[in-house]
Amino acid sequence: MEIDNGDNTAQIFSWDSLPEVLKQALPPNYTYVIQNFNSKPPYRTEENFEVPNFELDAFVDVDSEEKASEWVTTFQSHSKTTMPQTKAYDINGNRVMFRESRHCIHSHMVKKKQGKNVKVKRPKSSRARDINCMASIHIRLERRRLSLSHPLEINIVFMHNHVINCAEALSFRRVKEEVREELLNYFKDGHSPSSALYAYQDELHLKATDEQELIELLADRSVNPDYDYTAKLFQKYREGALGSRNGKPMFERLAEIVQDYNSSGQGKAVLQEYDAYAGKAFILCIVTNLMCRVHEKILQAGELCYMDASASFEPLNSSITLIYTSCAVGALPLGLFITSDELEITLEKSINLLKTILPSYAFFGRGPQVGPIVFITDDSNAERNALELCWPKGIRLLCTFHVMQAFWRWVHDPKHHIKKEDHAPIMEKMKRILYASSCSEMNTCYYEFKQMFYCLYPLLQKHFELLWNRRQFWALSFRVGLPMRGNNTNNYIERSFGMLKDVIFSRTQAYNPVQVFQFIINSMERFYERRLLGVAHKHPGSLRIAKRFLCPGWETVNSNAIQKTGMENEFLVPSTKNTGFYLVNSVLGTCSCPVGLTGAPCKHQGAVAMKFCIAIFNFIPSLKPDDRMIYSYIALGYVSQDSSFYASLRTEPAPQDQEFSSSSSSFNNNIDKIIEQREPSGKDEEIDISTFTAFLDDVKTDYQNGGKTLRTALDKFKDRYNTAKSKSIPRLSSFLYDINRSMDPMTRVKGGANIRVQVESIKRRKTEGGGVKRRLPIPTNEGKENLDPHAIPARKKRKTSKKEHNLSKNILKNRPN
Repeated sequence: MEIDNGDNTAQIFSWDSLPEVLKQALPPNYTYVIQNFNSKPPYRTEENFEVPNFELDAFVDVDSEEKASEWVTTFQSHSKTTMPQTKAYDINGNRVMFRESRHCIHSHMVKKKQGKNVKVKRPKSSRARDINCMASIHIRLERRRLSLSHPLEINIVFMHNHVINCAEALSFRRVKEEVREELLNYFKDGHSPSSALYAYQDELHLKATDEQELIELLADRSVNPDYDYTAKLFQKYREGALGSRNGKPMFERLAEIVQDYNSSGQGKAVLQEYDAYAGKAFILCIVTNLMCRVHEKILQAGELCYMDASASFEPLNSSITLIYTSCAVGALPLGLFITSDELEITLEKSINLLKTILPSYAFFGRGPQVGPIVFITDDSNAERNALELCWPKGIRLLCTFHVMQAFWRWVHDPKHHIKKEDHAPIMEKMKRILYASSCSEMNTCYYEFKQMFYCLYPLLQKHFELLWNRRQFWALSFRVGLPMRGNNTNNYIERSFGMLKDVIFSRTQAYNPVQVFQFIINSMERFYERRLLGVAHKHPGSLRIAKRFLCPGWETVNSNAIQKTGMENEFLVPSTKNTGFYLVNSVLGTCSCPVGLTGAPCKHQGAVAMKFCIAIFNFIPSLKPDDRMIYSYIALGYVSQDSSFYASLRTEPAPQDQEFSSSSSSFNNNIDKIIEQREPSGKDEEIDISTFTAFLDDVKTDYQNGGKTLRTALDKFKDRYNTAKSKSIPRLSSFLYDINRSMDPMTRVKGGANIRVQVESIKRRKTEGGGVKRRLPIPTNEGKENLDPHAIPARKKRKTSKKEHNLSKNILKNRPN
């Protein structure tokens, strides 16, 4: 069939009017001027399937390079073929605007272009792509034809020697760009290659309207990529987002991200690169805006802090050291740093660097140089010595649990020759010494301990005398008068590490320290924002906190006998056990009873809060709207514009003698002022907007001429811009800094090794499973030249990790803890 294509008499074919064989190849939504159509005999395969063949010379109503490229893509998608370029032409645009030659992916031309052997080694292989297919296409757009209605010239040799729409041929197609972008979005949400592919395939499965469409979709690699492609895409994506795993490139990427983070206004970080030649350890200190607001608004930040370290967050086994405080909502972060080791000199340098980025009002106004009143740590000499050097005014105390656990392990060690029947009595005496309420009671218990066991166990005598000489760090009788608020262990920070590994890292190691930094400034920050907002909103899930903060037992106190004293905010509360009275200070959150003496919540404080409707920060139920606004401010730096959003559900008429705490009333009056101070006004400086106006003009031009894809992206940007602006100017600034930068959620890349778990569970796996998979030894760098001095050597992981925190149960069963 030949059709004359004269300049004025050429017949224009719509897609619907084309022959059926051309409809299967040419994409719809275009019109065609056919110059030559030559139908060839169909190719018959040995399996007795026919493949239609033809040659076509035609012109299409396409008049630009972009539209020509779009037609080629649509042609491949519609015809279910993959046509890679045969030859790239040098086009200057004077005469020819667009020109491409393409061939079937099953052509022998593929091997020629790749420079491989002309002969196919295994032609019968199921994945042999080269079957010498002769199909090709040539596309050409000349400038002289732009005045015509159909300027784009196409020459198609549709001579395929295989069934086009068969499952095996579809499995060789190239993955579409939109599918690639969708997989990248899954990676940004934290998926590994396998989980991303499964989620995508599951969604693809649900989109199919019938069984025929389902089998074609799942067979077509262009819309259903294989795992190898997904894994390689994930690897490229991870390297682009996070840099290399170690060495100088990794630190260059980390330095770039830290600089962007400091410019974003979301917090501050300071980095010291690892340098083996200069003897510098890797240090990364972080203080987010939420941590700064905890310093500013939480009273306990200046009273009591916990410090502990843990590792195994990424393959280099670098250590994360947390500095936390605690209040009624639980543990809240004050700062942290990541180090390549836990040496004293490294910790000292880290704390000093951390002090440089702490706010001037750190530790509830005490300042970064003074620090809090009390630190609780485990018995790590490096940590304790570093704290003494950096914050000499702070009182360093030991976690009582770790003291008891270490002593129990010492007693249970067979080489110390302690009889099994004496294990529990020794621990009972030690417990009485530790928990004695006064020095005289402690001394009495100590002398009893000496008389009972020193003569029997000389090694015990030597060991316990060393402990006794340090009793001021672990005995509770030395903590009377200190603002301990009922906390004598660092269990808060131990639990915080558990949530960090379980929730933030999902028990999966990060790729490198860059990703650890991303998890901290993004995922960890959002975790504490939600926790604080849960308390501010009185959400049911937020009440899963320590029972003592929910004001239990206050009903047992005779509220009618509570008396006011001559001092403001002080009350006399009757004891429930005798005829005495205890003194409660509602502002300080203290009581003269044994429980509330160090600031811990007690029932006497709860009775005062409930009777006089006073907000005491030790109790969640007593918090007033102003107090909940503080937690909202700590979480986001923002509160609801309508203060009634924080109103209580039960609002009974207040009695005439009702008193209100003034601890947070000033905050309600000044909250708008506080937020305004955080937003630059810009009134005192002249701003040159000419450059920015030119940029907006460029965006406008791109929106008009850039195509549908770019317009859709700009529309999404507009919506997200307005959403961020509606919240606050700082949130808008953070959003703009985050665009396509290192703080993008794309760095929630998962897929590393698992973070180590408790040693007892590992024992169970070994005994139940039998064989143990051996790891290859870690290569050492000793004796090698030209090494990267910025490559952090991997630290050895401890063979024994922390065990179950149930010391009393293990003592009763007389087994190691």
